[in-house]
Amino acid sequence: MGVAMIATAVVVALWVCLGVLLVVVWPRLGSHRGWRLATLVVTMAASLTHQLAYGTVPDEAHVGFRYARNIADGYGPVFNPGEPVEGYTDFAWIVLLALARAVTGADVQPVAVTFGIACVLGCVLVVYALTGRILSWSGRGPAFAVAAAVVTAATGSLAAYGPSGLATPLFVLLVLTLVYALVTGHIVLAGLVASLAVMTRLDGVVVAVVAGGWLVIAVLRGRMPRSSPAVYVAGAAVLLVPWAAWRVTYYGDALPTEVVARLARASDSLVGRLGAGWTYVTDFALTYQAFLLVAAVTIGLLSYRRRLPGATYVWLALVLALAEAGYVLAVGGGTLPAWGQLAAVPVLLTVAAAGGVALAGDPASRGDPAPGSGTASGSDTASSGGPATGSVPTGRGVAVVAVVLAGLSVTLGMARTLPAMEELRTAEHELGDIGEWLGARLTAGTVVSAVPAGSLADAAGSQLYVVDPSGTTDAHLARHPEDHAYIVRDRMPAVVVDAVGGYLPDRTCRIHTEYAGPYEVVPFRRAGAGSGEAAGGRWVELYLHRPQADLLTERLTADPRFTAEPC
Repeated sequence: MGVAMIATAVVVALWVCLGVLLVVVWPRLGSHRGWRLATLVVTMAASLTHQLAYGTVPDEAHVGFRYARNIADGYGPVFNPGEPVEGYTDFAWIVLLALARAVTGADVQPVAVTFGIACVLGCVLVVYALTGRILSWSGRGPAFAVAAAVVTAATGSLAAYGPSGLATPLFVLLVLTLVYALVTGHIVLAGLVASLAVMTRLDGVVVAVVAGGWLVIAVLRGRMPRSSPAVYVAGAAVLLVPWAAWRVTYYGDALPTEVVARLARASDSLVGRLGAGWTYVTDFALTYQAFLLVAAVTIGLLSYRRRLPGATYVWLALVLALAEAGYVLAVGGGTLPAWGQLAAVPVLLTVAAAGGVALAGDPASRGDPAPGSGTASGSDTASSGGPATGSVPTGRGVAVVAVVLAGLSVTLGMARTLPAMEELRTAEHELGDIGEWLGARLTAGTVVSAVPAGSLADAAGSQLYVVDPSGTTDAHLARHPEDHAYIVRDRMPAVVVDAVGGYLPDRTCRIHTEYAGPYEVVPFRRAGAGSGEAAGGRWVELYLHRPQADLLTERLTADPRFTAEPC
């Protein structure tokens, strides 16, 4: 807890300095490139510090790591060699990690953490570029773009997943890049980026469809060439068609096993799943209610002042945020802290709010000039952010609002998320420690059953066949979760690991009823593991297959750190 408090204090102090800087230099941001660059540099430093304060790789990320490592090592996109099961939905992310390992020989985890942090920093820069592009005809654009970048860097649901090793930061970056491609009129690029979003996270399908629908509406209103939707679909098909054909041929299933397992575990009914999703979304809304308030103000301004140049892109960001929330509601939310499933929503709302308020507050927008006409460019009033008669005030008050949003996001996120991330980090380290032990002592080809299986399987290596009873990496268990009879009868693991949260503080000698016949429980004391060191260690209880129990115990206790103490 001491480390968490220190990390929180450092992050908050840095953000206070950034907030003061933004408010002080606000009048100069529109006309002085040097001040914009300096503020962005400090923002990037604050974003990096914010991400490193979390520094947690959850168990789920290690599932992808094992797939990526197996691809790079020649086993193919499998969790266990010889078992083609699609236990992931982040194909593009896994391939990226596999390529990095194949080219450099580096371990997958540090590469994933580095890429994730870089993607979050990329999100900050793309938000700056995107907001500036939406407001390119306005002198207020640069200042509002900087403010949007600052708020994005402060978003806890994004920063917490920068060093997570998950595909979340890449997905948010792709969503922002898709919007930027549409704003700049690069329709083929938009299609390619949309396909990458689909290949990175399942809700990329929702994002791609919304972007396509927006293009259709833009064509009907005469804002885009008639061929735009067809060009967009063609650009997306370049990657999606061969990828879909390959995965159906290779895995033989229409839906990824990971998706089937998630839906089977989520609830026994649609109503229950929607209830879980509603709880997840409303909890997010309570934490990010300031963002929602600003978004509501933006919608009111755009509804009152219609036909504003660039407003169509603001509406696109708002609709994408709403679609993301609707998708998460429908699938039952998520299990990890910090609302990673909704990480794109605050960022999209930030872009929409910055663009919408700037458009509604700029007096030049009343004439509805065409984008890029530069009607307000170079205006001293616009660049200084001073309010004009009849316009929405957009002076230092905007900087203050941005600072408040950023401060609330950082402090609330750290207060609510950091302790949960620390618990995940501890469990992940302990499960990895158990996996390394099993991988080093068990013979190649040994079948091990473990839930959660990510950290343990990744640390154990590909020489062990790991069965996850939750069904993420097994086609039968995905449709029939917790079918222990299938595990015992068909998979026949030599070792069943009962370590959901890592090491146990005490020996329990309990065994699940479904394993009681063919297995016996053997507690192992891990000397000097974690906080239990003063009490003589912590415990992990394994269910060992009875015919092999003595031999397995002998092999496992060859590691001096582990001592078997039978019940």
